[in-house]
Amino acid sequence: MKILSPTATYELERQTIDRQKITERDLMERAARAIFQKTQQLVGECRSNFILFCGPGNNGGDGLTLALLLFQAGHTVQIRLSEHDRYTQQNKYSQKALRDHGISILPIKLDETLSLPRESIIIDSLFGNGLKRPLSDQWSGFIHQINNLPNPILSIDIPSGLSAQNGNAPKVNAVHATYTFCISFPKLNVLLPENAVLCGNISILDIGLDKAVWETFDSTYHYTCRTSIMQIPRPLHKFAHKGTFGHVLLAGGSYGSIGAISLSCHAAQRTGCGIVTAYVPCCGHDILQISCPEALVQTDNTMKSIHTFSFKHNSYEAIAIGMGLGTQQSQSDAFFNFITSLENSDLIPPIIFDADAINILAKRPEIHHLLPPQSILTPHPKELKRLLGSWSDDHQKLEMARNWCAKYKQIMVIKGAHSAIVLSDGNIHFNSNGNPGMATAGSGDVLSGIIASLLAQRYAPHEAAILGVYLHGLAGDLAALQRHPRSVIASDITDHIAEAWKQISPYQLTSL
Repeated sequence: MKILSPTATYELERQTIDRQKITERDLMERAARAIFQKTQQLVGECRSNFILFCGPGNNGGDGLTLALLLFQAGHTVQIRLSEHDRYTQQNKYSQKALRDHGISILPIKLDETLSLPRESIIIDSLFGNGLKRPLSDQWSGFIHQINNLPNPILSIDIPSGLSAQNGNAPKVNAVHATYTFCISFPKLNVLLPENAVLCGNISILDIGLDKAVWETFDSTYHYTCRTSIMQIPRPLHKFAHKGTFGHVLLAGGSYGSIGAISLSCHAAQRTGCGIVTAYVPCCGHDILQISCPEALVQTDNTMKSIHTFSFKHNSYEAIAIGMGLGTQQSQSDAFFNFITSLENSDLIPPIIFDADAINILAKRPEIHHLLPPQSILTPHPKELKRLLGSWSDDHQKLEMARNWCAKYKQIMVIKGAHSAIVLSDGNIHFNSNGNPGMATAGSGDVLSGIIASLLAQRYAPHEAAILGVYLHGLAGDLAALQRHPRSVIASDITDHIAEAWKQISPYQLTSL
């Protein structure tokens, strides 16, 4: 799903109106009805009290149209409208429709003191996707009051005051939504970590914009949803054997951190590769033979940490390296020798660099150019900062990652909520699932095992990264449903990979 700019969004809506032979009013009513249905899911069958703060544009028009639907459904509505000398045509139409039904519209006074019933639900439709500049200071006190009320806040499309695509000031004056109902697709800033406090829980509402036209717009930002993910998995073949699904090597581990490789092994196996080999120091041999009986184990000739990577890399369809490795001089030298050995090698398999491999790379920038093209790096925020340096905001972070990936022809998975998969061609794919319970030790090791397994099954690196992150997030969501987000551990994610596969690639036995 492409994430479009406000200008492209307006053009998409215009062309949808032309191609579907509908009116602008029809499109606004679609949006309002989608928001109404989602709101009804939240409040259930209860008759509720809604207070709608509406602006002068079409975002305000959405709120006004929603108010009429809520009123007709039996809810109590109070409408507050920003005073303006130029309302949009659809906004004025919505105002008239409300008044025709005897529903009063009260003006917003920016200097008033807000006092709302505690049971009321606030609808924020003051400013939408097209906001081009920060809100003026005269809005500061009013927005501050809204944010300090105990009432839940539902923002339409984007929290008012937050720019859709441009960078925002460090302390942007914007509504802190409990829920954000994004129309058609999420706006870029809704997906960035620095704006998490503003956006709350995000839902994407389909209003039937023309898909064929949508695909004609250029965008380097994408949102990974289930419909697109389901196009990636390949069917299983009747005469497949373990070699069909590839052999993956997982290299890392050190004394006290062998669990990282164990987690990766289990995840790789559950994701479907044919053979898994773990390469670990001697202290990990017995642990892995017991904890992962299906895996093969090779050991370095030292007891507590890896001092040399002596495996033949061209014996595998994929390699993941770094999980639990350690960053002492011996591990750093071993990693350096491994990377430099690849320079004149043929048939280098796809490689994932995770955890301490990234930390070592951060200390050895002189070998970045030696990384095989289309390798996958999976940093968490601190590892990313060590590798790239500091950034002032999330927009700069993405640009730094984009530039690095383009320079070295790499793929980077920036882990976190809405994990960003940065491709070497400049495209960035944001993931749509996952939950806070996945912020737990070992979760990244599971992800590395999943992606490595997909690479071994001969998925292209960009497919393996996008599908792997989605599969990981979906398994985490299923684990959270069975347990609780506070109780999820990394092995719970692995335990739900099979159920995640069922949802995105259903398998049916055939019989005569």
